[in-house]
Amino acid sequence: MNDPLWHVRLSDGHPRYQQVSLRRRPGYPNHEVVIVDAQKLIQYSAQDFRAGYVIGPVGTWDPRKRQGLFEFLAPPGPRERHVEMPIVSFNEVTVYERESYLWLFSHIRSRQVQYVGYTNGRHRARYLADAGARDIPVMCHKDEVHVLRAHCTSAGMA
Repeated sequence: MNDPLWHVRLSDGHPRYQQVSLRRRPGYPNHEVVIVDAQKLIQYSAQDFRAGYVIGPVGTWDPRKRQGLFEFLAPPGPRERHVEMPIVSFNEVTVYERESYLWLFSHIRSRQVQYVGYTNGRHRARYLADAGARDIPVMCHKDEVHVLRAHCTSAGMA
């Protein structure tokens, strides 16, 4: 099967390979590919308020996890397929927080939080960003493409 590939350039200092080729995940006809700015993607991913969903910098990972992603993203052998790109959603939620003042008094304050959530590929995206990728192709539901582009595409691609 010859899937179209999107190529992600890594830093020249990345060991063994400086490019990763990603393909669409089959079976998602209502999703489109969007090229996003890697740092903006990570910035919005870090806003996810759900405990355990935010992925820290690759340097903080267990060495086995880091090596596993390095090997997973390596160019495929003759009988292997290219890795699938991350699947993301752009979300906005209202968060309510209790704000105290004068020790005894408090009030509830609400704020809007915008974040990128992942169906699949959050480690992949973080590794690519830390490996020097400037832009990363991701799949997003067609109803959210416009808002993802508005917040996460690089200045040259907007």
